[in-house]
Amino acid sequence: MPSADKLAEANKAYFDERARAGDHHHGPEARKLGRRNVAALRSTYPLLFDEDTTEVLDYACGTGMLSQALCPYVKSIVGVDISPASVEQYNIQAANQGLTPEEMKAVCIELKGEPGELGDARFDLVICCASYHHFPSIEETTRVLAHFLKPGGSLLVTDIKAAPDGRVLFRDTHHHIVAHTRGLTEEAMRAAFEGTCLVGFAMKDVFTARMTATGEDTLWFVARGVKPA
Repeated sequence: MPSADKLAEANKAYFDERARAGDHHHGPEARKLGRRNVAALRSTYPLLFDEDTTEVLDYACGTGMLSQALCPYVKSIVGVDISPASVEQYNIQAANQGLTPEEMKAVCIELKGEPGELGDARFDLVICCASYHHFPSIEETTRVLAHFLKPGGSLLVTDIKAAPDGRVLFRDTHHHIVAHTRGLTEEAMRAAFEGTCLVGFAMKDVFTARMTATGEDTLWFVARGVKPA
């Protein structure tokens, strides 16, 4: 596996290029996946989403496909990504939807989970969809994201579940940006969440989706952990 710094730089370059390529590169399948993730989150945990009160951090937000699908169901969303081109497109699209920055905005920053970041804001929900497989240390990522939860707030992660036989799910062409090429196991997710002192860990299979690069059907999950009140 490449080092954490090399993975971060490779991901930044890859997603900058994708963002600059525009919607024709992302295509309808990526937007459909964003909507399926939101539907899975809302159907699995319907009580967590309130359009009048729920404040959300969308981590590794990309160009905002998940945020756009989610924004009707929450009060506000702050997106975070290390790709400046993705953040630029996110904010352009939010403005084009007639949304104010108070309702939906993105910032380009590599969060460390330290005081002062994001103006010390805390969120009811921190959501990370289809990105955990990119992070070399899901334990460290979970620690960072838990930092931004309000007491009683929930971390929700959707991603690709490891196959029972442990086979590689990502093509060689993507191994420079994917740390977990075999997907993620429930054991690994539980260890990351519980090691960060999140409680009430749960992980549920929610849908299958075909990977565009391989044509293979993959199983997706939703994982949840709660910051103690």
